[in-house]
Formats: sequence, structure tokens, C-alpha cells
Amino acid sequence: MIPDSKCQPRSRIKMPEIIGGDGSTAMEERKRLLIVQEAMGGCGRNVVDIVNGIDHSKFDVTVAYGNSRMDDYYRNAIPEMDQHATLIPVPELVRDLSMSNDVKAWLRIRGLIKKIKPDILHCHSSKAGIIGRSAAFGRHVPKVFYTPHAYAFQAWEFSESKKRFFAFLERMCSHFLTTCTFNVSKGERDIALQNRIDKPDKFKVVYNGIPDITLPSRDEALEMLGLSDLPHGAVVIGSTVRLAKQKDPMTFVRIAKTVVEHNPLAHFVCVGDGDLQDDVSRFVAEHGLGSNVHLLGYRDDAERIVTAFDVYLLTSLYEGLPYSLVEALRAGVPIVATNVTGSNEVVRPGVNGYLFNVGDVEDGVRQVERVISERSHDGKFSYDIIRSTYLDKFTSQRMLDSVQESYLG
Repeated sequence: MIPDSKCQPRSRIKMPEIIGGDGSTAMEERKRLLIVQEAMGGCGRNVVDIVNGIDHSKFDVTVAYGNSRMDDYYRNAIPEMDQHATLIPVPELVRDLSMSNDVKAWLRIRGLIKKIKPDILHCHSSKAGIIGRSAAFGRHVPKVFYTPHAYAFQAWEFSESKKRFFAFLERMCSHFLTTCTFNVSKGERDIALQNRIDKPDKFKVVYNGIPDITLPSRDEALEMLGLSDLPHGAVVIGSTVRLAKQKDPMTFVRIAKTVVEHNPLAHFVCVGDGDLQDDVSRFVAEHGLGSNVHLLGYRDDAERIVTAFDVYLLTSLYEGLPYSLVEALRAGVPIVATNVTGSNEVVRPGVNGYLFNVGDVEDGVRQVERVISERSHDGKFSYDIIRSTYLDKFTSQRMLDSVQESYLG
């Protein structure tokens, strides 16, 4: 085990003795890791990947998670996570500002820190980052890490005064309560530095990573989606995201409307559900798009059916680093995405896709049609070239190695 160069933990959980051939014994020790998490989506997935993929011979893991916004992905992952970690739901840990809930959540987390005496605390999401790191104050936790998964002061829904307040809290927590912040993209790190959250050496870019798995063929994926009867020559443009304001699904269907008007063989597939599901469905019905826009709802095989797509379209208002785009790269599918933090580090224009301006339907239409044309006539966007970006930067092993290096360093 690599010793902790800064602080020696006060106590360890000891593993069974290993008896060598000469009769000597070696004692393996596991560090106590407490993960505090509020958000789901990409944040939840990152926690799932860490819990299931970390070296369990070196870490004893406890996860305290807010369950008010639990999505199906996280819910389905709990049985496997439960084999590797102690899972503790904290209902009071919620995204919305609530004095009552926030105080209760803070007391719960502080009590856990006192009981567990973690060697490492890792907080995920802005809300959990504020509550978890402040709850550790005075508890002598040797290492405190934080992954914001997009800062709260980036969010569209907050007023400027709230954004300034959130940035102030981030500065205080980073300066006084944090060993290192893991940013999921260089752009997110740049935003932190532009807002003077802390010095550059307090941040480390750790890209989201996913495992390389066997995926179905395009025909198999279309059959899984119930779309195997699409006409010959059909072009499938798809997305696998929550129908929530951040993802701007209305821009997705507005782009679909224009592209379908230009090309009746274009079919748009939306896999996911959320608060804007009714608005999206209403738009599709009102514009007679039901034959070409397929709203399939949530599916627990979303990462596998991406191979059905000829183009992956993401219309987000802001991001940390979206897992959905990494899944598209892994599947060898070219991408059209908004030019926002994180997404613009996944998409290499002209190599694996194109970017367009946030909310710009006309520009989005132009880039989708550009990919379709260049892929069919110019032979661009080959499967191997697109996958190479995934293999170079976004595998789960790269992510886990980087996180564990910091935990143990």
C-alpha cells in the first residue's frame, strides 16, 4: 500500500493475514472511504463506477446518498453496489435549498464521519459537496475530494445573486476544506479558475470513463427498439437523455421537425423520460411527427441500443462531461452536440462529429444534415476513428486509475 504522504489515518480496517512460504505474515490494510452524493444522472453513474470498479482489497467503502431523485439506472445498480459497499440513504440530502433538510442532512453526514472515521471523503455534486465538506470540518479527515459534475453556479435556473452565493461557498470549501477537486472536463476546471474558486494545483481533470462492452449490431439494436420495420435507406438520429430542462429536448424535436421536412427518411429516436415528457409529446403530435419521431421512454439498456443510431444528437444547455456522448464514441456513432463545456472536449469537429450553438435550431439542422451527407458520400466518420477517441481518453480503467492514484497518493 502506498503510504499517505500528508496525514496518517488514525485507524485502519485490517484484512486477514497472508502467510508467506517462509512463515512470515503480511497485513493488508484497507482505507475507509466515505462517498457522499446527492445528484443522479452522470453523477450517480460515476459513483456506481467507482464503487463497483475500485480495488476492494484497498478500500472499505460507505456511500451516503440522497434518494429523493433516484433514477432507474441507480436503482438498478444498488444490488451490485451493495456487494461492495455499505449503502446509507439520506432522504434529507436534496438538491433544492431547504434549511430544515439541509441541517438534517448535515447532521446525518457529520454523525457518519464521527462514526466511520474515514481516511478519505469524496463528495459528488455541488449540494453534497457543500454539506459533506463542511460536515467534515474539525473531524480530521486526512483527505477530502470533491467532484462537482457541473457547478451549481453554471445552472440556468438560478438567479445571478444565487450564482454568486454558490461561487462564494465553493471558494470557502475549496480553500479550507478540500484536498483536491476532480473536474470531469478541462472546461469545467477552466470555469472554476475563471471564478477564482482556488489555485490551479487544487484541481485535477478526471474524465468520465465507461467499460468497453460487447454491443449489438445496428440491426439487432433496431429490433430491440421495435424499429426493425423502418424503410430502406432510413437514417436514424437518436438521443438517450433525461427529458429535462438542462438537456433542452424541445430543441431536439424542433431540429427533428425541420430535418424530416427536408428528408422524410430521417427518423429521430428519443430514449428517456423526465419533467418535459408531456411538452415533447405534445409538440410531436401537434406537428404530425409521430411517424418519424419515436419517443420510447426510459430503457435500462440505453447504453447498448446506441448502435441503432447513424447520428447521436445532444442539445444540452450545459454539461460537466456527458456519459451519453462517451457511449456514442464507444459505439462508433458520429455526434452532433451543443458547443458547451465537456461536450466540446468529446467532439472533434470533422473527425467524430460537429458542434452547434446552444438553442440554435437552424445551426443544429445544418450540422445533422452535414454529418448525414459526409458519412454517406464522403466516407467520413468511420467506426474505428470515432472509437479511437473513446479508447484514448474515456475508458473506465483510466478514470479509476486516476481516482485511486489520488486516493492513495
